[in-house]
Amino acid sequence: LNPMIPGVRVNAIFGFADIRNFTFATEGLQQDVMIFVNKIAAITHRHVVNSGGHPNKNIGDAFLLVWKLKGGKNGTKSSGDLQKDLYDSALAACQRVIRDIQHAGNLASFLDDDGGGNISTAWASSLKSYNVAIGVGLHKGWAIEGAIGSKVKIDASYLSPHVNMASRLEAATKQYRVPLLMSEAFFTGLSGHVQSTCRRVDRVMFKGSTDPIQIYHVPGASDWSNNPVSNHSELVAMTSWDEDTENDYRGLIRDAQSKIDSDNEISHRDLYDGLMNAYLDKDWTMC
Repeated sequence: LNPMIPGVRVNAIFGFADIRNFTFATEGLQQDVMIFVNKIAAITHRHVVNSGGHPNKNIGDAFLLVWKLKGGKNGTKSSGDLQKDLYDSALAACQRVIRDIQHAGNLASFLDDDGGGNISTAWASSLKSYNVAIGVGLHKGWAIEGAIGSKVKIDASYLSPHVNMASRLEAATKQYRVPLLMSEAFFTGLSGHVQSTCRRVDRVMFKGSTDPIQIYHVPGASDWSNNPVSNHSELVAMTSWDEDTENDYRGLIRDAQSKIDSDNEISHRDLYDGLMNAYLDKDWTMC
């Protein structure tokens, strides 16, 4: 193979998935960490391929996932906005990955199926309380598809700030304490009934971006089923507030505003993060 050839510009959905608390698992499992990673890779790859995508990179504790969109006339424009089924499938695949991995429970039970994972005595109790989990970021945009490397080692890769955006969205899932975040560019490609199951989380400026973007998540992401429509009624019930809950929420906002107006006892950013996390956790006592 000759890597010294130009790449090709493509439009695609990019997913970036990352194993939670991987350093802790690595220190405890040592050589058996390979079994751990490859079991997660098997789950992730299976759902991505079944949804029409393909795994591109296995980067230690992370995976780059790609769903290529069809080009428009003469290959000059993407017809991605018309491919809502692929957007829906990509989201469904990521939700199934999250669900299957979370349903595995703790690390000991996750590894037990194949008889692997000989957990050392010193780490046994700690690792048995380690719940296996993964975070995912989804974004849509262009990238240059091509070969990276030399005649010694070559990889098929995608180079683009949009790939980086998927990674940053995944990183933000830790801050917002949700398993999945998607960009507005991805969200707008979803069909209407799937959009109705999603909720806007924030409007943020990511590193490397020139404009702020809206980010979204799916409430109850780990329990997402094959039928988004049936989940809509459950979502409405879950997010419907009675009068007491609404009064609690309004009190939380008033308390937060008084803290901002009085003596700046906490930074605006910290306060906002606390409010957002309180909303996601339905905890009205944080402020």
